[in-house]
Order: sequence, then structure tokens, then C-alpha cells
Amino acid sequence: MTDTILNIKNLHIHFNVNNGSAKVLNGIDLSVKQGHLLGLVGESGSGKSVLAMSMLAYVREPGIIKKGEIFFDKKDILALTEEELQKKYRGKEIGLIAANARAHLNPLLPVGEQIANVYSAHTKKPKKEGRIKAVEILKSVGINDAERRAESYPHELSGGMAQRVMIAITLVNAPRFIVADDCTNGLDVTVAAQVMDLLLLILKERESSGIFITHDLGIVAQCCDEVAIMYSGQIFEQAPVKDFFNKPLHPYSDVLLDSLPERRKAKPEIDTIGNLPNPLQLPNGCLFHPRCPRAQELCLREKPKIRVISPGHTVKCHYPLEN
Repeated sequence: MTDTILNIKNLHIHFNVNNGSAKVLNGIDLSVKQGHLLGLVGESGSGKSVLAMSMLAYVREPGIIKKGEIFFDKKDILALTEEELQKKYRGKEIGLIAANARAHLNPLLPVGEQIANVYSAHTKKPKKEGRIKAVEILKSVGINDAERRAESYPHELSGGMAQRVMIAITLVNAPRFIVADDCTNGLDVTVAAQVMDLLLLILKERESSGIFITHDLGIVAQCCDEVAIMYSGQIFEQAPVKDFFNKPLHPYSDVLLDSLPERRKAKPEIDTIGNLPNPLQLPNGCLFHPRCPRAQELCLREKPKIRVISPGHTVKCHYPLEN
């Protein structure tokens, strides 16, 4: 399966704040193939969560979509009405698994009722059938004694169990595309591995596609088909996982890989000077040039264009590492 299911073109999202306009997404170009899991990696503040919400066309004031297109299964979801989005896409075609599950669960309702409500909202099935479905989906995500746990409130669950409930809520209507926004964050290593294994198993069984947003390149290497490197609201590099880890092309990608323990031994001197640029005052030219060891005069005055280096491997850089 190689058809593209998600294709984002030149997406710009700004947030109007008291002291100006924060340019959070600055021309995102990203694609995901049918049946693939893409790992989206970047520093905190690079715009990953805003991008995740945009895939469900869920950008609210003070956020503004300045321009761009998001095609899901060849339909521009940004051109759809709110009613069409609610009925056909959010939670049905595209599901979001958020980090910090307890913050997204209603503390006043048992988790089984919350799952049943999401199921009934899209299927119009009676509540009784929704409750049966809730127990079934809780079992499928590895929760023991699902009938009893369906009556539990969020505060009665462990962190790992609450995250499984979030996955159950997302999967109850069998979406074809999953956006997992750092869904293993805050979990201990063992629980995080269990949650990731569960997610991969379900994606494979349902032949679904998705994006896994994370800071952890190790998870990407083990679990994803492709990787995209995000910096200051742009995709600097996208590639098949094997190609990326064997030969990164963007200087920023090289810096990220240098943070891995096995690369640290080979390169004890790692240059990570500086921070992400202020979204209220973005630099001219390449957004990475203030931190880039390879920056030249061209980088300061001209924005780099996307270059296709090999099939599936693109880079946005004037002087990629292969040159």
C-alpha cells in the first residue's frame, strides 16, 4: 500500500497575541502513505501539537490558518464545514490520542460511559449498545476486568491505564488515521513500551495509518516507517527510517542524532548552541541559520526550497550534508 492518505501543503498557522503575531507553522509540507506510521520529531515549541490539531481542522482563536491545504484521502478538510468535520472526520476518519490522558478525560463520568458517548455520537446507536462496545474496546486495549474498569472514574486509574482508555476512546469508531501526540510522555519506560506495542498492533490489525509525535528518536527507529524532522514550524527533512538513520541530510537532523548515546561516543563534542527562534521575530532566510555550523551568506537571505534527494527522501536546506 503506497497511496498517500495525508498530504499537507504549505500550511501556515499564526496566533495573534498581545505583542504581535506568533508564526507557529511556517509552510509545512508533509505526506503520509497509506498503511505507514510516520514519526514526527522536534524540540518543544517547534509546533508539533499545533500541527496535530490542524489535521483535524481544529484550530481556534487566537489561532488563524493563514494559508495552506490539508488533503485527507484527496479531500481538502480545511474546505469542509464544521458539521461535515464533526460527522465524517473527527473521531471517525481521523482520531487523536493526546498526551496526559487524565487531563483529557472527564473526571465526573466513568470511563466506560465516556467511550460509549463517543461511539454513539458517530454511530447513533443506543446507549446500551455503546456500553457493550465500551467493554469490548477496553478488553482490546489490554485492560483486565474490563466490565469493572468501565465503571471506574479517571482518578481511579494508573497513568498507563488512563492512556489505554484514551487509546480506546480514539479507536472505538475505527478511524483510518491516528494522530498520537506524545502519548507515551510521562509514563515509565515499561508502561510506555506496552502502550507503544499496543498501538502498533492495532494499527497493523486494522491496516490504519498514522503520525506518532515524539521527542524520542529511539522509538521512531524501532516503530516507524518514516520520519519527519520539524523545526520552528517547518519540516526540514522527511525520509524512510532506515535512510534517515544511515545518512541524515539536514545539519539539524545530524545534531538530533548526535544526542543518541551510540553517536555520543563517536562524537563527544556536540554543538547545540542557541534556541529555537522567537515565533514573533523569525529570522530571514533559513530559520536554522543562527544555529547552523554550515550556514553561509545564501542561508541568511534566502529561504531554502524542498529538494528531493532520493525516492521518499526530501530536505529543506541550501547545503545538505551529502554535498
